[in-house]
Amino acid sequence: MLKCPQCGEENKDRELYCAKCQNRLPSISSLRSTMRNGLEALDSNDFRKALDKFTDIVRQNPGDHDAWFLMAATKMRMGRGSEGWEDLMEVGIARETGRCTHCRGNGKCRECGGVGICIMCRGTKRCSYCGGNGKCPTCRGNRSDDCNHCKGSGECIRCKSTKECSYCNGYGHCSECRGTGNCTHCGGTGVGHELDLSMISKEFMELKNWFM
Repeated sequence: MLKCPQCGEENKDRELYCAKCQNRLPSISSLRSTMRNGLEALDSNDFRKALDKFTDIVRQNPGDHDAWFLMAATKMRMGRGSEGWEDLMEVGIARETGRCTHCRGNGKCRECGGVGICIMCRGTKRCSYCGGNGKCPTCRGNRSDDCNHCKGSGECIRCKSTKECSYCNGYGHCSECRGTGNCTHCGGTGVGHELDLSMISKEFMELKNWFM
């Protein structure tokens, strides 16, 4: 369904101009191309690019519920949960259910407690297993064939000698909330939500796990 971004009139996909205001409608082929680009970016974890593509589709065709859902799901992965839920409620894909059951209404990330730093390296970005030196803590990097941990490589088995925390990939922020300190499920609002996926294509249903 093509929804005119100017007046909100619903038009059939084959229409070139809005039946109500006569403004030019976006082409279906162009919207599909943008959707493919967005999904490819999502598959490669390029969330910034994916968000740009899905947002562009929603701007051109506010009636594309799949694009709204994908846009919100991407925001969830970027730690912008409150925005994602607002988007879904705007088009009727979600509704509030009361207190968030994940954070018990306090709005804080369940993993880091709201501080936003990695629970393993405590924000230092260094591997906690080897202390940040990249060496096997058992044989101390002597490359001993008798070492049961590194099997003679001398490298830390957790960071693989990168010296960076493998839990946060060296960023230092909480891997759950990505440094925001907010509950990833309610976006820090403390309010719980429920999804209605009846308007979403089946191929995207698995992404509902990103909201749970």
